Amino acid sequence: MKPNDRFSFVKNNRVSQDTSSMVQCYLPIIGQEALSLYLYAVTFWDDGQKEHLFAAMLNHLNFGMDSLLKAFKTLTAMKLVTLYQQGDTYNLLLHSPLSTQEFLQHTVYRTLLEKMIGDSAVAAMRQESVEGEPISVSLSQIFPQLSESASQETSSSQPAADDFDLEHFRQLMARDGLRFQDETSDVLALFAIADEQKWTWFETYQVAKATAVSQVISVKRIREKIAQKPVTSDFSPKEATIIREAKKKTALQFLAEIKQTRKGSITQTERDLLQQMAALGLLDEVINVILLLTFNKVDSANINEKYAMKVANDYAYQNIRSAEEAVLRIRERGQKAKTQKQNQNAPAKTNVPKWSNPEYKNETSEETRLELERKKKEMLARLEKGGD
Repeated sequence: MKPNDRFSFVKNNRVSQDTSSMVQCYLPIIGQEALSLYLYAVTFWDDGQKEHLFAAMLNHLNFGMDSLLKAFKTLTAMKLVTLYQQGDTYNLLLHSPLSTQEFLQHTVYRTLLEKMIGDSAVAAMRQESVEGEPISVSLSQIFPQLSESASQETSSSQPAADDFDLEHFRQLMARDGLRFQDETSDVLALFAIADEQKWTWFETYQVAKATAVSQVISVKRIREKIAQKPVTSDFSPKEATIIREAKKKTALQFLAEIKQTRKGSITQTERDLLQQMAALGLLDEVINVILLLTFNKVDSANINEKYAMKVANDYAYQNIRSAEEAVLRIRERGQKAKTQKQNQNAPAKTNVPKWSNPEYKNETSEETRLELERKKKEMLARLEKGGD
């Protein structure tokens, strides 16, 4: 989009100019520039009569191009504007803002607003609940010609199509004993993930459950799970077994099995160690490979915690996100250590001539020795002749 590009308003797309909910609900989230752009579009809407330059917007709003692009992105994300591009021209479709109560029923919008102005301020905006039974009449009772299916009314309490169904999400959390670390920031992060991945709230929950740390949802580990990439390599049967077992169990289960084979039990410091490694964002399958590597280093029933954290820090820094990548990392380190050992055992290079070695043995043949002696005498003779 450039200042000299043209746009036109979509025909028959007039929206309400009631700005109460825009100022009350949207403004704290979208900011002054996005609000100004929206009000400009609503005010100058001309039913698609002619094309305009974006430069006219820039001039009127006293914006730079970067500010205009950012404002358009914000309005698009909040579903207040849709831009349709055709080459160098654009069609601008406006959307009416939600009413204040509709806005507050939208889980993500409400959470964003709470983050901006606080829970108490948002609570004060809620409509007062009404007691008693509502008197309702179905549309088909008034218009019998409508079929029952066509006249089915949609409850305003249902979440919007693009909303994150937090109530059902919470119900599953309660069932499985999960909790948020910070509900406000976690809900926004989960919605962002669902939006990016095109996941339903239930698909998001399944990943959140699988990556939780001690029953606490970890947005960091969800991001790591999403970032996993397929790894293709010729793994040995032993490596393939390690990968398969590491993927099957949680870190706690994997540690318990190792401890059992060594006739030991998990200590509290070892539980804390698992927590620390998970806090780095490492997934359980990676932690399991680290545990196996650590136990193979020492013949003990206890973890070398210092070594385990050293490896964990390295893996987090190297963005190791799967058991396959962790096994390849171990292989690379092993090959590097082997090469270093071979270099250490190789004889050192020296500039000292061999003949200076006390144990040096002259293996020159008699014929070669006589030839060298002859050449030496000829050279001396030439030198003496030149001196005369």
